[in-house]
Amino acid sequence: MGNRTQDGGLLQQNCRPEWPPWTCVAANVCGLCSTTLWFLVLLPQVWKNFRRKSVVGLSILWATANFTASLVNLCFVYGYAKIPLYGRINSVYMPILEFTILVQFWIYGDHYNKRHKIAYLIFCVCMWTTLLSLNLGLKLFPYIQWVAIGLWCVETFPQVFLNFKLRSTMGQSTRSVIIASIGKMTDFLSTYGLLMPIQYVVMIYFSSSVNYVNVIQVVWFHGRKPNFSRDEPPGTVQYNEFRDDEVDESSTAETNLLCSSNSGRPSLDFKTKRAIQYSLITLLTCFLGLFAYGIVWATDSYYAIVAPCTLVAVTGFAFLLYNRAWRSDSVV
Repeated sequence: MGNRTQDGGLLQQNCRPEWPPWTCVAANVCGLCSTTLWFLVLLPQVWKNFRRKSVVGLSILWATANFTASLVNLCFVYGYAKIPLYGRINSVYMPILEFTILVQFWIYGDHYNKRHKIAYLIFCVCMWTTLLSLNLGLKLFPYIQWVAIGLWCVETFPQVFLNFKLRSTMGQSTRSVIIASIGKMTDFLSTYGLLMPIQYVVMIYFSSSVNYVNVIQVVWFHGRKPNFSRDEPPGTVQYNEFRDDEVDESSTAETNLLCSSNSGRPSLDFKTKRAIQYSLITLLTCFLGLFAYGIVWATDSYYAIVAPCTLVAVTGFAFLLYNRAWRSDSVV
């Protein structure tokens, strides 16, 4: 069977010629599902930010990397690459939502110094203008796309670091995280089940894997309020939003469940919750292993093992850094 990229229907694009026809259809269906999910993924986060009038707990670097990568990818998709329809639709829609979150950082980011906000805005505008000029003026689409890939590889790391620092994921919308985790899995199945540019193969590995590390954080820190160091008063601007009535009451319930009044031992409910958390984390870790196998298989090179090793090293560094800092109450 030949590659049906040009002549096939919507579900017969970018097929692997050596695979059965049904795998091509299934992979393209996953791609369409992924596109649908990406239309929804940031909406709960945008709504949560609007509802609490705050972006505390979200990383500005995560939001900036997201939008910058999507802007570069938009140029790449329409100026160079031949990818399925769902990829082209997604490349237009996502920058709109990501720019909306950046606007929310500008409006609700009262915990940032105003001068710093203006300086950061000027820096971002200059960076975006330069990238657009290189793409549209010099037609460096395949080369500048690696900038997008690099950003997508690391975009979630700032959020992961921030979550470790706060020991909480209260700033993130759980609904957005759940939708993203499903979307990343369908992205992985679609990209690795079809013939796609190597840029996308590398990008999907890192974006999916780091996202699942973030999901593990959401599972583990579920219901927890941010920790505070001794030199960070609970009422400071950075964190007082977490102490309003929107905070998940399960954090208080968890504290009460830790020691029952009768026995001083963890209650059955708490043990059940922990068992569920451990089960989910185990499952998510298995998915991380699947992603690691996928990139080695897709690139047909054992050098690709560097990718999962990098993921483990950076995540481990973040955990150890802030774990040690909290033990010494030195996080600022």
